[in-house]
Amino acid sequence: MESGNHLGIYWSKNKATVVCLAPPGRERKVLDCFAVSVDGEEQGQQALADRVVQMCRQRKVKFTDVGVALDCASFMQHVVHSEFSDPKRIAATVRFDTEEALATDISEMAVSFRIASPGEEGANLDVFTAPRAILSDILLSLQSHRIDPVAVDPDVCCLARYLVEYAEIPEPSDQSTLYALLSDGRGYLVVMSGLRQASVLRTFLLGSAQERTTVLARETLVTTALADTAHPVGRLCVFDAQGGLRTESLHEGTGLAVSVCEPAALARVKSNEIREGVNAVDFALACGAALSPAEKVDSVNLRNDHMPYLGRKRKLQNRVRLLSISVTILLLTVGVFFHSQLIRVNKQRESLRDKLELDYLAVMPGETKLPVTMKQGVDKLGSTLRRLQNDKTGVMEQGSIAAKLTLVLQGINGCARQTDLNIRSIAITGTSIVVNGDTSSRENTVNVMGAAMEKVGLKIDRRSVNTEGGRDTFSITLVPLNKGKGA
Repeated sequence: MESGNHLGIYWSKNKATVVCLAPPGRERKVLDCFAVSVDGEEQGQQALADRVVQMCRQRKVKFTDVGVALDCASFMQHVVHSEFSDPKRIAATVRFDTEEALATDISEMAVSFRIASPGEEGANLDVFTAPRAILSDILLSLQSHRIDPVAVDPDVCCLARYLVEYAEIPEPSDQSTLYALLSDGRGYLVVMSGLRQASVLRTFLLGSAQERTTVLARETLVTTALADTAHPVGRLCVFDAQGGLRTESLHEGTGLAVSVCEPAALARVKSNEIREGVNAVDFALACGAALSPAEKVDSVNLRNDHMPYLGRKRKLQNRVRLLSISVTILLLTVGVFFHSQLIRVNKQRESLRDKLELDYLAVMPGETKLPVTMKQGVDKLGSTLRRLQNDKTGVMEQGSIAAKLTLVLQGINGCARQTDLNIRSIAITGTSIVVNGDTSSRENTVNVMGAAMEKVGLKIDRRSVNTEGGRDTFSITLVPLNKGKGA
């Protein structure tokens, strides 16, 4: 279905009039209109819905939203007073007020309202009641074809909406205009003020034997009496689908200036552009129903009280659900991609580690396993390689065995004559140097030899001294004085 187009259906017992409007904009252009009817064995709401859908397909009518105008024979209009003037508070109490005013049970009725005249002590309401069974039949019949109406409004409210949209503002602005439209068996009265709003809405039935001019004159006098005194009715615009009204008699009977109006002409649709079989009044009602989806606030909608419209909510839920599924699939795809990349990198890392472990253990005597991290293993290999290269080239690195041995020999040479020193063994490890020997006296071992070692950057960490055969036998452990020297 094409986005933006609105379909309006005026729904009566055995006939439906359909109007398709272009999307809201500078001009609400009528794209198509037609009427269908059922009779005989085909009577029923489902048969009428089938005919409407069949004709839409034949004429290739495309739309998104649908509004329905309910025939006045299917609802009742009441005048009810509410103690509140706020629409939300009225909506919460209108069923109780209506039931009290009618003194009857309305549990099986759908109720909607419009504020006719607000005041300091509450508001007077036009309350519309329709049997739930009739509304259910219409809605279920249309929903069987995947058509879910946004609104189901009383037909007179749709006519008021049509006049607000297309009718001219009456002049002078302090006077109101009464539009009286007569269809085959129904009459509609709508008072339009200079504020572009409908102040009074009335419907009445017309019998085939009644004199239409006389009935309209009587109903007009009743309607003008209900109009706001601040905007009295000064003009009467009439239209009769059967063409039987006498404007002179209406003027004499009502005292109002009477003029004839064409409902279709208000929407810039010529009479010859309306298909054969489409009543001009029914056209205006269907067109007003097509305007209902564009209304931001429409409290007269009977669907607010019976089978509330959930179309947009369902569409939003479906879109959110689809978006959630799409995002979930996207996240899973991204997660699988990066996880596969991580697995591939880990496989490469493991293969390199296995290869390096074999080479590492082969060149690192005493090592039984590779360090925890690859960086530690690489650093240790580099340190060992540099040490071997220095030993091979003769360049002594501070902390190497050759460097430590050089320092020990320098210290021994510095005190050998003075202490009558004899060296038995020198053991050099990565952290210490152990020297075993003897001197001529304890003083020479402790003080003279210790001072000589400190000159070359070593100090006695531990010592063991004994006297044997007039000689002072010792075993000392030497360590570097600080980090800057020795190891």
